[in-house]
Amino acid sequence: TALHLACATGQPEMVRLLVSRKCELNLCDREDRTPLIKAVQLRQEACATILLQNGADPNITDFFGRTALHYAVYNEDTSMIEKLLSYGANIEECSKCEFQPLLLAVSRRKVKMVEFLLKKKANVNAIDYLGRSALIHAVTLGEKDIVILLLQHNIDVFSRDAFRKIAGDYASEAENRVIFELIYEYERKKHEELSINSDPAATEQDSMSKIKKRKLIVMKKKSMVIQRFLVTFCK
Repeated sequence: TALHLACATGQPEMVRLLVSRKCELNLCDREDRTPLIKAVQLRQEACATILLQNGADPNITDFFGRTALHYAVYNEDTSMIEKLLSYGANIEECSKCEFQPLLLAVSRRKVKMVEFLLKKKANVNAIDYLGRSALIHAVTLGEKDIVILLLQHNIDVFSRDAFRKIAGDYASEAENRVIFELIYEYERKKHEELSINSDPAATEQDSMSKIKKRKLIVMKKKSMVIQRFLVTFCK
């Protein structure tokens, strides 16, 4: 539409004129993108602001299941994110095709964006269509800085995905000692906090056994790697 074109080419005066002529704000193009999505995608904040001020819906999803907020996150456009949220954008919006904005930021390794979204109260325990949490995504990507950020926000380290695995399992399988130790230390501190507030002997034993079990797995894997190296070297 003319409104899509004006937004895509960054013509706020034309956008204002079309809006004043009662042009439909939420019509979609061939990819189901509204003028607002187009404006945000192409970093045309002035155009996007006019649309929002006149009632454009920030929560419409395009063909790929993305809202304007997803594109703002992808662009790391904090100013646009602030504006979208102030006009009612859903920070937890997701679909079968796309992650929540926080998980999108993690999957794209955008550390500053993860930090920004957490400050905006994004759900740290949100999961995708396979039950994978932000922490599981960060661990599988080997993103230590993101793991640290998530652990600082009281994330559930025992959240299991569709494969019945938790973040610690993935760290163990990848033999990522640094990330494994971060999760282990977090679990240990949480266990201590629970022990102070209550005295459940069974819970204590179960919690510690889980932690020790994963640590043993890492040690065994390292031992196997060393053994393979020695066999090869001796040959």
